Amino acid sequence: MSDASDKLMPGPEGKTPRFYEVDKGHKTESYLTAIHGNPIPPQPSSSNPANPIRYDPVGEKVDLGGEGSVKPRENNRIGLTEQDLSAYRNDPFWKGLRWLLFVLFWLLWLGMFILAILLVCFSPGCALSIRPSWWQTAIAYNIWVPSFQDSDGDGLGDFEGLISRLDNLRKTGVQTIWPSPFLLSDDFSNAIRDHKAIDSKLGVNEVADKFIDYCKYHDLRLVISIPLATTSTQHDWFLKSASASLPDNRNYSNFYYWLNKRPSNPAAMFAVHKNVTYVHEVDQPKAAILNWGNNNVREHMFGVLSSWIDRGVDGFHLTTVEYLARNADFSKPDWKSIYDILKDVRKHVDTYANESRLGKKIAIFMRAEGAEEKLKSSLAETGLDTIVNYELTNVEKNTKVCHISEETVASCAHEILSDVLLFHSLKPNVWPHWELSNGFVSRLSARAGSRSHAELLILLQLMLPGTNSFYYGEEIGMRDLQNDTRVMVQRGAMQWDSSLNAGFSTSQNSKIPVHPDFVNVNWQNQWKDEKSPLKMFSKLAKLRQRDETIMQGETLISSLIDHHAFTLTRFPSSEATIAGQIYVCAVNFGKSTSILPLESLPHHGSLEKVQIVVATSNSIEWRSRNLLNLSEKTLALPSDTGIVFKYSPPPTKPLTDH
Repeated sequence: MSDASDKLMPGPEGKTPRFYEVDKGHKTESYLTAIHGNPIPPQPSSSNPANPIRYDPVGEKVDLGGEGSVKPRENNRIGLTEQDLSAYRNDPFWKGLRWLLFVLFWLLWLGMFILAILLVCFSPGCALSIRPSWWQTAIAYNIWVPSFQDSDGDGLGDFEGLISRLDNLRKTGVQTIWPSPFLLSDDFSNAIRDHKAIDSKLGVNEVADKFIDYCKYHDLRLVISIPLATTSTQHDWFLKSASASLPDNRNYSNFYYWLNKRPSNPAAMFAVHKNVTYVHEVDQPKAAILNWGNNNVREHMFGVLSSWIDRGVDGFHLTTVEYLARNADFSKPDWKSIYDILKDVRKHVDTYANESRLGKKIAIFMRAEGAEEKLKSSLAETGLDTIVNYELTNVEKNTKVCHISEETVASCAHEILSDVLLFHSLKPNVWPHWELSNGFVSRLSARAGSRSHAELLILLQLMLPGTNSFYYGEEIGMRDLQNDTRVMVQRGAMQWDSSLNAGFSTSQNSKIPVHPDFVNVNWQNQWKDEKSPLKMFSKLAKLRQRDETIMQGETLISSLIDHHAFTLTRFPSSEATIAGQIYVCAVNFGKSTSILPLESLPHHGSLEKVQIVVATSNSIEWRSRNLLNLSEKTLALPSDTGIVFKYSPPPTKPLTDH
């Protein structure tokens, strides 16, 4: 056996034995040779070199003779020799058989080839299914970061806190994170101080990259808000532009609109800096308006977008778009010029993403409060991916939209949905993007009049086609704050659990107030309860990620029944190739049971066994996966209740000749 310094080799049963040697006369054999049973034969004696011996593969000795010629083994021959085979070569029978088999092989091959072509040509075609881009069916979660989660006990939410809650959001079915505010600004506004840094009140700048990385880790997309047209008067660009007489600042002279004389109209857009007038956002003197007619401004702003693309964001929510270009007295947007600027933004983002080989689509969208249908359509033609439908944020009891005589928001919600769905059916180039609430309007439960009606509206929104944005806390039914002026009423602390400050902060003096109902209404309680608004939200949010009918199907809204009830149906978009499930969302905002007719449902066939997908949390008799018999083509829906059920269309009958 060799010593420990020998080289190691792999061995049987996962072991690593050493080399060892086996005495074979004048030769040795390695371990590997030994275990494979392939011994090295003894070599001929040096006294008789003229008579070598060779071993055949089975270890029998063959005398090679003095000339090295092999002497055949008479009794150990296997198979036919060449001389034996030559007798069959020209035999007519075997020669004909070979030709017959050769011809049959090629005829069979040719027949199979033709059959394959015929199958391809005459088989019924399949509908081409193209999966939507990530932004087209996303559940986007709009977060007011200062109110979401405090990580350091200072009483203010921050990005470290948001990172700690990403797993909660992923579990509920959220696919895209949309944090606001994000960039460093004056008082969380459009007055941006630094386009490449997050707000210092919410974390150090390095946390931005950590936040982006954690979003990727949780398979969450990230979109950030970018004010294209405004900066703070404390921004480095503004300060250099205000001192453009200095040689180093000469290129910044026309970054903003500087006027020698202050116009009288509109007074809300002009302020003075160092005895010179500049133009700003309405009623926001800290938010100076950039001059996009200046090429240096374009280059700098394109650089901002490029830097965030490099850092890993997936999309941009563009704000202050209406200030990109103005008419001569700055009183109105110059939309024609704005369209051209947005086209340039789209071109730059796409070009940069392609040149960077990121291999992903960067989404660009905006809100357009008060925009008419024509304006929405024109904005979509600039290359914007979506324009948020603002109309549903107007749903509110006892207003000019939802008149006091209507008692509930059912009628105005139905009217708005009908109008906007019709618009999108006529303008397919405008991708739907729905929003019921945001950080600038009261929470849904306050506007709808009750939590149950807010839940009905969220149920409807989750069944709508296109992109959906939800404001934080609406999935659990959070309410407006009461009697507190520290923050806007819709920006109360996120209600995570029943502990101090609803789990938002450990501070004894939190800067963000919490609604007193957090003990009962919180994320933790609802996640444990299968019959909760949060679980209803989660089930439908996850269904939207995998069901083609909800992702790409058509939409049908019924007439209003009893002034308070209606249905919203999603069905496969191609009638020629009916496939997939049909989903019906039925809601009743009224105080009594409504009988909803189902005769107009598409491809309804037999409704004897329809399956419940989800029901609102106040539903007593209905639960997910229960079966219903709706063969009478009617549905008795209790008050303040909503339900989503599904059924399969009838099988298509093949066409026959008569």
